[in-house]
Amino acid sequence: MTASLPTHHTASASFPFAAPFLPLALDFAEKATAAFGFGQREIAGLVLAVEEIYSCYLNQLAGIASIDLRLDDERYQLRLDIRFRMAHPMLQAFNLTYRIDPDDEDSLAGLGLMIAARSVTRLSIEFGSDEQVCLQLIREREYPKATMIARPEAPSAAVVRLHAPSREDLLFFGGLLASGQHDFLPAFLERPQMAADMVDGGALGAILASVGETLAGGVFWRRLSESTVELYGPYLLYPDDEDDLLTRLLDDAVGRISRSGARALLRRQGPLPGYERFFDFLGELDLASTPVAGGAGQTVVWPHYYKQLREESGGVVYAEPRFAAFLRAEYDRLCLPRQVRETSTAGQRVGQRIGQNSGDDSVLSVDFEHRRSLATLRLLAKGNDLAENLAAHLGLLANERIGNVLVEIDSGRDEEIGFVSVLYDAGFLPRLLIPDAGRGDLVVFAR
Repeated sequence: MTASLPTHHTASASFPFAAPFLPLALDFAEKATAAFGFGQREIAGLVLAVEEIYSCYLNQLAGIASIDLRLDDERYQLRLDIRFRMAHPMLQAFNLTYRIDPDDEDSLAGLGLMIAARSVTRLSIEFGSDEQVCLQLIREREYPKATMIARPEAPSAAVVRLHAPSREDLLFFGGLLASGQHDFLPAFLERPQMAADMVDGGALGAILASVGETLAGGVFWRRLSESTVELYGPYLLYPDDEDDLLTRLLDDAVGRISRSGARALLRRQGPLPGYERFFDFLGELDLASTPVAGGAGQTVVWPHYYKQLREESGGVVYAEPRFAAFLRAEYDRLCLPRQVRETSTAGQRVGQRIGQNSGDDSVLSVDFEHRRSLATLRLLAKGNDLAENLAAHLGLLANERIGNVLVEIDSGRDEEIGFVSVLYDAGFLPRLLIPDAGRGDLVVFAR
C-alpha cells in the first residue's frame, strides 16, 4: 500500500445567488457528501456551514450574482470551495476571538459565519481579480484513536524486510505505537484509520520494516507544499543500538522521495541521531513544556532538519529593513539563491495591490497542539484591524494558558509579508526559516 497518484472524486454545481436557490445548494452539499461516503456528523457540519455562509452573504449582495460550489473527496477529508463575487465581504466572525453581544445588532450579523467556522476542521480564504472570493472549507472524517496493542518481545536477529503496508498493517502498527511513548506523533498515526485512508488516496507515503515476522518500525511522508515533502519518523518499536533499522528506513524513504520530483525534504519530529548523513541542520525552536504539579516548566528544543533534493530556482522577496536583515543572513547561511529587496511598504510590490480585502476585517487562523501547549497563528485575510486582532488572539491564548505561540509567515504571499511589521511591534522576532514550505519560504516568528 504505497502513496500513488491521488484518485480524488469531485462534484460541482452553480446556482444564482438568491434565496430561492438556497434549498438546492443545501441539497447538493448533503447528497454529494453522503455519496462520497462520509458520516452523518461530517455531513451535518458541512451542510450547516454552507447554509450559514450562503445566508449571511446573501444579505450583503448588491445586484445579480452567482455562487459556485465544488466538493473534492480526498478520502480522509472533504474540501469544499465556495466562490462568489463581493466587494469587502464581512470576515471578522471567522476569527476564533469573535464573540456575540445580544445587545449589539452588528455582532449578531456575524453569528452565521461564526457557526460556519466552528462546523468545519479548517478554513482558508483567497481573493481573486474582479472581487472574487473563495472560501475553502475542510472537513476531516472522524476517526477513532488507535486501540493499544501490546508489543511482542524484541525480535532476535533475523532478516529485515522493508515493505509497503496494507491497510491492516497500518492499523496494527498504530496500535503498537499507542502502547509506547512517542513524542511528536502526528494525528494520522494516533488515528491509524486516517493514515490508511491517506495512503489509499495518495496523500501519504509509508514504508514499514519487519524483523522476521515482527513489525519493528516505519516511516511516513506527505507533501507540505508543491515543492517540499515532510518526513515523519522513523518510528522504531524496539532498541536500535547500531541505528541499522533507522538507516535502512531513511535510505529507502529518501530515495523514493527523491524520485518523486520534490525539491526539498523537511523533518521536524524531534531529535534525529546521526542526522548528518541525511539532512542539514535547519535550526531549532525552544518550547516551554507544560509545568507538572505546579512546578516550573522546562524548555524543550524542537530541531528542524532539511535536505535539498534539486537545484533551487531562486526568487525575490520584498521586506521591511528588520526582516530583510534576517532573510539575508538565513539565505546566506543556507546557500539559497534569493534576492531580498528592502521596501518601506513591505508586502506591496511596485504597481501591485496587497490584496482585495483591504477593509477593516482581518482573519487569523489558530492551530492547536495541546500536548505541547502550542498554538500556531497564520494570516488568512489582511485588514486594518490586524494589530488589534493579533492582540485579541494573544489575550485569548494567554487566558487558555497556552505556553507557546508561533506565527508563520509565507514569503510568497504579499499580504503576509505586510503582517511582519505588526509582529515586530507585538514583540515577535523571526526564529526559523523553512525553504519552499509554502508559496515561498515559511518564516516562524516567536516571542
